[in-house]
Amino acid sequence: MKKCMVATFLLLIAIGFLFPVSGMCQDMSNAEIMKELKALKERIIKLEEELAKKDTEMESMKQDIHKAHIAGHPEVRPPIPGEEPEREKWYDRIELSGAIEVEFGNVHEDFKDNTVAGLPSDKVQEHDLTLATVELGVDAQINKYTRGHILFLYEEDADGDRVRLDEGTIFLGGIEETYGFYLLAGKYYPHFGELNTFLVSDPLTLEIFEIRESAAQAGWGNDWFSIGAGLFNGDVQEDFHRENNRINGFFADVNMHNPEDTLGGVSLLMGLSYLSSVADSNTLEGEVNDINGDGDINDISDYVDGVAAYLVAEYGQFSFGAEYITALDDFRAGEMAYAVDRLGTARDTRPAAWNFEFAYRPIDNVQLAIRYEGSDEMYDLFPEDQYGFAVSWELFKYTTLSAEYLHGEYEDNATTVDRDQDIFTMQLAIEF
Repeated sequence: MKKCMVATFLLLIAIGFLFPVSGMCQDMSNAEIMKELKALKERIIKLEEELAKKDTEMESMKQDIHKAHIAGHPEVRPPIPGEEPEREKWYDRIELSGAIEVEFGNVHEDFKDNTVAGLPSDKVQEHDLTLATVELGVDAQINKYTRGHILFLYEEDADGDRVRLDEGTIFLGGIEETYGFYLLAGKYYPHFGELNTFLVSDPLTLEIFEIRESAAQAGWGNDWFSIGAGLFNGDVQEDFHRENNRINGFFADVNMHNPEDTLGGVSLLMGLSYLSSVADSNTLEGEVNDINGDGDINDISDYVDGVAAYLVAEYGQFSFGAEYITALDDFRAGEMAYAVDRLGTARDTRPAAWNFEFAYRPIDNVQLAIRYEGSDEMYDLFPEDQYGFAVSWELFKYTTLSAEYLHGEYEDNATTVDRDQDIFTMQLAIEF
């Protein structure tokens, strides 16, 4: 309809120009008038064809954009005149990620001339094939200021082979409009130490001091510095506070990290962390004894705090990590189940761990890494010295095959059973 109106309007204008005054027509023959009308008609037909072509192109563009949106790939484009903007769908704000790790492990322990009752005096070897880890993360950008995070975790032989909700957090701020200030609340792993590794297995620093709690923290950060502090209600209580379930834990972390393309291409992260109760770490919490004999194992005579210092640096194909974590005071004899000497006598203990790692990538999809780590006053729970190496090969994009060997030594002294430990692990992992 619109095309016909345009054509008619143009025809009337043309006729008006051709016959504005009767005097002008007197000088033209009928043949000349018919020739001019024919030429004008041809131009109108050509104009209609061009308009039809433009309409077809516009409709095709709309259909292509609609198909791309359905496929989950909305195009960034200028708005089409006359088109109503689409409302943002909830699934456009959701991002899924995850990992699957399958491992083969072989553990060989060599006991040396032990005279301790109940312990083998020769060698023990174990091996297993496990679905070591399955993770599924869900991240949602609720609005400009708010993000939500959920992480589901499965570990074979842990939690009764059940999937657990490992993390669930709400994050507010942390952007330019909030001047870098943020608030984080939920169940997660408070930042006590960096616990970084380039190998397959977790370092002793993580094995001993990693902590997972329901907590709330506030902090601030920019391109160079970050600082945060928070509170949590730990399960371990001082014995004279056992009747009052209250928020008793505090943690803090401050670190420096440089932006990309600064410091001559060196990427640097270094910082300090503090934790008011190391007994609430995932491992030590399970070692707290029932010191009062009342059936409540969650009590100690006093809170023992701890500190962590860490450094992670990368330059080109090279990476380096170093960390030291220690309790700042002793747990008293009898408070920790692992702190027992060879004769079965309970001892004081001040747990500590350290880790040094170096990694080199000769080509983009291959990484070679070495580790030297140890622990202090962990008795037979963890080796006092451990070292080894790992090779990781990215077979395909996001698909990695790794092999690792670690040798651990439990020193021969009055408190520790004398033995060596060799662990070989192969891992096939994917991430998405």
